Amino acid sequence: MVAEKELSKNDEQSNFLHSLLTDGAITPVDSDVDSYELELPPWYDDGKFKRAQSYFKRNFFAMFVAKMCGLLVILAVPSILDVLIYTNQSSTAVTAYRRYVATIMHVLNWYYEDLVPNSASWKSIAYVRRMHASTSKRSHSKLSGRIISQKDMAVTQFGFVGYIVLGYKNLGIVYQTEDMEAMIHFWRVIGYMIGIQDRYNLCTDRLSTTEQRMTQVQEQILRPALVSRKENFEKMGNALVNGLWCFNPFLDYDAFVFLTSRLTDVPGYHYWAEEHPSPGCETVYVKFTRYSRFILYFLLLVHETLLRFIVFRWYFNSQMVLSRFLITYFPFLAIFKFGVRDAYVRILK
Repeated sequence: MVAEKELSKNDEQSNFLHSLLTDGAITPVDSDVDSYELELPPWYDDGKFKRAQSYFKRNFFAMFVAKMCGLLVILAVPSILDVLIYTNQSSTAVTAYRRYVATIMHVLNWYYEDLVPNSASWKSIAYVRRMHASTSKRSHSKLSGRIISQKDMAVTQFGFVGYIVLGYKNLGIVYQTEDMEAMIHFWRVIGYMIGIQDRYNLCTDRLSTTEQRMTQVQEQILRPALVSRKENFEKMGNALVNGLWCFNPFLDYDAFVFLTSRLTDVPGYHYWAEEHPSPGCETVYVKFTRYSRFILYFLLLVHETLLRFIVFRWYFNSQMVLSRFLITYFPFLAIFKFGVRDAYVRILK
């Protein structure tokens, strides 16, 4: 009986990945901006949703780094990279700054505001969904049928929550099963509302199934994409890091690619002695500049040691709150780097 249940679970997961890579790759996120009505899913749980918001605030710094790595890893997926290149809104430091700061503002709206009709959070989700539908329609006509597919949306969903679920130990995220279940519910709701169909949604009603789906996406889609990343990945990744440097000056391209690859279990991206696959095996970071190696060591020290202590967790979280305030009202680093006009980013005008 137990064996039959295990076979059933394996079949379910195999069917999910197969469906995602076949039907999901040709199914658009939305057929048009008027083809849907924004609404809460019937299984929405307000208690879980608000618990996830509180969980994020208690782990702001660690989860920001998780999402930063998530943004980098999805750039390695060719179908997503091609659409981003087509939109031409994140290919340089200044355009990437404006695009990704806007993304951060949208996501922080979801974490900080009540999800009710006409709220800032609701309007933000509506805007993001319209933008995806419109971009998909335009890229379909300009890029030989290229669309923003259900597969692309599910992979992007991984970028925002996948490393939180699978890499919480390496990131220093405080773990309780109930909190993680709430976070999964949160992103299941967000996924539903931005147009991800339930059969492609990485977040399900169970922690175990969600972990299995995310592991499959990481192992079968993201890790191979990182190993054989396209030439434009470096250009777009550098633009992302250089742009968001104005939000967090401790960003470094080489350090974050290493951190992202390590979270994804890419061969060669090991750091501590016990992680080395064999004695004397060389790791990638030995070729980095001293500055990149320092940033990498600092990040690993913070996430794997310092964030275990509440005082350090409070300090780094407070720095992220300060960064959010500054980027909204006084983005002095962006003013210095890009000028006043481009430094101020506003959403939901």
